[in-house]
Amino acid sequence: MPVTLPKEFLDRMRLQIPDPQEFEAFIQSYDEAPVRGLRLNLKKLLENELHPSENNITYDRLVAEWNLIPLKDASFAVYNGKKYFREFYMDEEMLNKKGIRPGRHPYHEAGLYYIQGTEAMQAVTHLDIRPFDRVADLCASPGGKSTQAADMLSLDAGGFLISNEYVALRAKTLSSNIERMGIRNAAVLNEDTGKLAQFFPEYFTRIIVDAPCSGEGMFRKDETAVTEWSPENVSLCAARQKEIVSNACRMLAPGGKLCYSTCTFEKEEDEDIRDFILENHSDMKLIFEKRVWPHKEKGEGHYISVFIKDGLDPFEKELEKYGAVISAPEGSINTQDLKETKVKDQIYLVPKVLPDLRGLKFFRTGILKATDLTRRIEPEHSLTHAMSIHDDKELKHFDFTVCDYSSGDPRTEQYLKGLQIPAPQDISGKGWCVVSCDGVALGLGKLVNSQIKNHYPKGLRFN
Repeated sequence: MPVTLPKEFLDRMRLQIPDPQEFEAFIQSYDEAPVRGLRLNLKKLLENELHPSENNITYDRLVAEWNLIPLKDASFAVYNGKKYFREFYMDEEMLNKKGIRPGRHPYHEAGLYYIQGTEAMQAVTHLDIRPFDRVADLCASPGGKSTQAADMLSLDAGGFLISNEYVALRAKTLSSNIERMGIRNAAVLNEDTGKLAQFFPEYFTRIIVDAPCSGEGMFRKDETAVTEWSPENVSLCAARQKEIVSNACRMLAPGGKLCYSTCTFEKEEDEDIRDFILENHSDMKLIFEKRVWPHKEKGEGHYISVFIKDGLDPFEKELEKYGAVISAPEGSINTQDLKETKVKDQIYLVPKVLPDLRGLKFFRTGILKATDLTRRIEPEHSLTHAMSIHDDKELKHFDFTVCDYSSGDPRTEQYLKGLQIPAPQDISGKGWCVVSCDGVALGLGKLVNSQIKNHYPKGLRFN
């Protein structure tokens, strides 16, 4: 359905795109279908590479069967001498013809991938995140850039993520996506960036600011962005953006990098904010800048700029030790990297590398492992997504039975709908089980008389 664009927006865009033919191509792009990409969770896929089985979904199989094409500047990990890309174009029309709905698929629920605009993926790829970095994502919901950054970090190398969202309801969504993707080394905060700047002066080596903006790049996929647009809103957004980037610069460590991005075309929110950073923070240098235009490449509108702060990189030795792109499956949850912490009746596995967050509002730190019900300890859904179902110590701790189904097995979708399902024929006994799909965990169940009683969270169930 064609988008009706605000007249004042069109007048502004004519100034930015003075060539009549190019301007017409830009306008026509709003009548085209939005483009979405798919970003793979390499930590989960590489875990299956480590434990090969004809039933387990692998990187090569998923890329081939879904005909995924890497982005031009896709980030990658290297494992056992092989390069694995993260960011892909996906042909949703082709997938739908195959009966595959990426947003309603067991692999999505298992956290094997994140559906995201191809333009939005580009920002983090240009930030050069290393396995050992201390990363902050300051405007993080719903979590696309945070989960992308987390896949580039390694808990073994000391890397971690502070993922912040100011709006509490949006922070809840962010926390849910961090959980779905099985991220162990992250904390989700619900704070003002000014307060964070007081807590973390010159602390983070990588910072992401995907700033709240007027959303012009989203017009063809979000009618609300069109109706809410106004010149006054543009100015309000720009004022907010200046405050956020000023706080970000205060938090950035010497030698660290800051990525500023928006999904709008407004100069006031893009290049003017770039200039604001450079004029007010003399120790910041611009090292990369790009506009993503919907009439020039696949994707929605986006602006990206990357800055580096003067000073010595505090992690030169780590760079020599770990390299910039190595990755490996995380394997079993271990107490060397995580400490068990109890908050009221909930038991968490908290990364030892996380800074002290007392005094800040947070939704989660690390992994919610279990709930203490006095007479018994019940495992939590979050644990199943963070652990390895192949050899994890937590399997033995809770005496979990793994019940694996294929993505095409009707019982898989029945489980995701919250229904009781028959156990696999080779499974007997009773007690807690992990229901998995092609070698990747979906959630919890309880075995009783060859049936699995459903413990998949009600808020996540398919309709």
